[in-house]
Amino acid sequence: MSRQTRQSLEALHEPIVRALYRCRDQVDDTAVLRTVNGIYSRYSVYGVHFDDQLLAFGLKFSARCRGLHNMKRYLRAIRKRGIGMTSNVFRATIAKFSIGHRGLGEIRNGRWQRSDLLQVLLGFDDCASLPKEEQFHLGTFLVRDDWQYLHGWIAALARCKAVDVMWAEWTLWKNCQARRDARKLASISPAMTAKTRGDYWFVEQMTYSGGLREAWAMVEATGTDLGRLKDRIMMRLLDGVEFCSAKVWEAQGEAIRGRLVGKWDFELGKIERAFGVSWVPIGLDGPGTGLDGPGAGLDGPGSLEGEGEGYHVLFEDQEKVLEAMSSDSFKLEEDYGYPYEGVVPEKERWVHDAVEVEETKSGEDG
Repeated sequence: MSRQTRQSLEALHEPIVRALYRCRDQVDDTAVLRTVNGIYSRYSVYGVHFDDQLLAFGLKFSARCRGLHNMKRYLRAIRKRGIGMTSNVFRATIAKFSIGHRGLGEIRNGRWQRSDLLQVLLGFDDCASLPKEEQFHLGTFLVRDDWQYLHGWIAALARCKAVDVMWAEWTLWKNCQARRDARKLASISPAMTAKTRGDYWFVEQMTYSGGLREAWAMVEATGTDLGRLKDRIMMRLLDGVEFCSAKVWEAQGEAIRGRLVGKWDFELGKIERAFGVSWVPIGLDGPGTGLDGPGAGLDGPGSLEGEGEGYHVLFEDQEKVLEAMSSDSFKLEEDYGYPYEGVVPEKERWVHDAVEVEETKSGEDG
């Protein structure tokens, strides 16, 4: 291979990446990963430089394809090259562990095995004897002082239900400079600071991880306003309401009672839908809408309207319903993806992208 040919190939990394992304319309992600692996091997044989952009591409597709071996390959290469990992690459890789809206990524590529993903995050089993400076799992690229790294890292640990590791991270967060400074966030209400953003995120992700005792302890330590938590978080948090401390109950007991009633209504509604029935509430003066007929006053399954009085009506054939419920695959709700809309829902992306604003001392310019 001539020097000119080698230089030409090295300069083609951007067109190659674009072509590999485009071909996803025709082939699965595993085929794309095999192709980039093949290019990497050929370049190594012929001494052609494999661009950093291609390394990042291989890493992200290894994450997409749930490949432990390939994750090791590209993480080791990045460590060996000494280029580090930008926050964009770090959080983009983690976004491939978690899945997009309604689990479409998991439908396409399957789900990571927890044991494999924990190795990627915390250390590969066959590399445990390596010195710390030679380790290359994803945690070695983490920059805890930068929220752009940390928030994705916490979400990945939550996905693996690594409660103990998350608690250790929480202990570090409680005492870190960013939390103590409580800087304002650009273009966000003054009520939202780096401290409150981080505290809420830890409570949310600990709840997702199943560490409900720890999540309630965080609520107490941070003084989290439970009324500001999303419904889907409170639903899970209330599964461990017995861990709510007397201090939190005294301060927010009324709100917790209201949320418990709402949770009861929601859970009852899931059961009613599974059985193919709807609840028709009856008010003091008859059906809630004042209309006649079996559907009068229908406010949806589990509605609390009508002082708790009413009756059920069928909306689905019972034979079909019971047959569906007897299936081994029956579930009360979908469980694709975790968390619900990827690491961070698109509508909440701006909160985590917000830049921390340096406070200026009085009397200083600017």
